[in-house]
Amino acid sequence: LLFCLCFGAAQSVLHYRWSGNEGLYTRNIVYAQASSGSIDVLCFGTSEIYAGYSPIIGYEDAGVTGFNFAVSSRSAMTAYYQLLYALEYQTPAVVLCDFCCLFDDKLPQQEEDVYRKVAECMPDKKLKEQLIREICKVDETQSYLYWEFPLLRYHSRWNELSEIDFTPDYQVDETYPSYQKGALFGNHDFDGELTSITPELWDCTDTVSAKFLSQFSIRYYDLMIQTCQEMGIPMVAVFPPKILSGSQHVARWKATKEYLDSRGVPCLDYCAYEQVQRMNLNLQEHYYDDYHLNLAGSAVFTRTLVQDLKEIVSLPDHRGDPAYQADWQTPLELFREKYPNL
Repeated sequence: LLFCLCFGAAQSVLHYRWSGNEGLYTRNIVYAQASSGSIDVLCFGTSEIYAGYSPIIGYEDAGVTGFNFAVSSRSAMTAYYQLLYALEYQTPAVVLCDFCCLFDDKLPQQEEDVYRKVAECMPDKKLKEQLIREICKVDETQSYLYWEFPLLRYHSRWNELSEIDFTPDYQVDETYPSYQKGALFGNHDFDGELTSITPELWDCTDTVSAKFLSQFSIRYYDLMIQTCQEMGIPMVAVFPPKILSGSQHVARWKATKEYLDSRGVPCLDYCAYEQVQRMNLNLQEHYYDDYHLNLAGSAVFTRTLVQDLKEIVSLPDHRGDPAYQADWQTPLELFREKYPNL
């Protein structure tokens, strides 16, 4: 018994704080506490859409509710399991995904942070177990015991420990704003390489063949699509305006579009110079680096996204509905107190 207590105590200290400043565990719990049937849009993907989609803006502008489950780093597998978790609590009108891993074959050993983050912040123990077994199945370098017992993986971290390692982990952050709804809220000044957004950033002479599509990632994207189809939920691909990736996006577009068309997935492509012009985006006001929108940029992007989404999917306007007062109208008022000029 003493050994078990010591083992558990050491494990709680030595594991990395994978949730970091993204607060994924808190986001999972806050989402699960939302009123049943109150979420219209679920969003999955990597950091660009995490920074780009702000559900509270969608509610303010069009009465459309949502939750952002995107995280930094890329993994189609973890996006699939995060979707399964989300669908335990809500049946949304639409699921958004940025399909960021279509050309990415990286295994858990190469992107350990995102796999650890999603697995260790997963409140559903059954889903967590399934995810860990899937990770070990696809990557022979991964040990089931190392995933179930992080102490075995991080037993050499003693000389790296800092104050944060001795604070409780996987606790709900009671200060998490009710209006954040999973979004990043990257409220930083621009710090990137570019000085302006020009058409040349999308210049491309090469086209990436469909043979370079990742069959590893496609397996999990297909599972996401299939899961949504079985529940009667449309899925829409969304490509945010990540400026410095413009030429790469163009090079991959033909193969990407062919894949989405073959699965019957409509897409909203904002990674184009014409779309950036349409939204009047500029680096200094709307970005915090060459790829990610800041809070002001996310407000502009979200307003456009929701209006375009309504052309594809029927989305109700919940503004003025008393059932949405506590979860949405009151948080919106707090949001406006905090950001009156956004």
